[in-house]
Amino acid sequence: MVTPGLSARALAAIARIERSRFRPGDAHRAWARWRAMAHKPGPWVMYAAPDDDLPCCDPFTGGDARAFLEELCSGLSRGPARELRALLGPLDARFLARTLNDPFASPRDPWWNRRLEAP
Repeated sequence: MVTPGLSARALAAIARIERSRFRPGDAHRAWARWRAMAHKPGPWVMYAAPDDDLPCCDPFTGGDARAFLEELCSGLSRGPARELRALLGPLDARFLARTLNDPFASPRDPWWNRRLEAP
């Protein structure tokens, strides 16, 4: 699967990591999930609520998609990682703008897990 906005070099690097550490297509699925999360209809995102047909079978629910993408960025070389982070930047900004900080979350948690979740 091709994630729009990434060069052939970045896609090849992602494919290599997927073959060795994950499953083919996981990066695109996680990116698509994070993009859908950031663009959910309505004024606010309540990201913890599953919204797919089979949430039990989706490895990328809630902040798991963003955690996977962060792990992927850490495993990529500098150029491909920079491309992926540039692609994630607007989605992250949109997500942050549409969620609220959780004052009770641990400061050790990643930023996407320090946001208020759906009741």
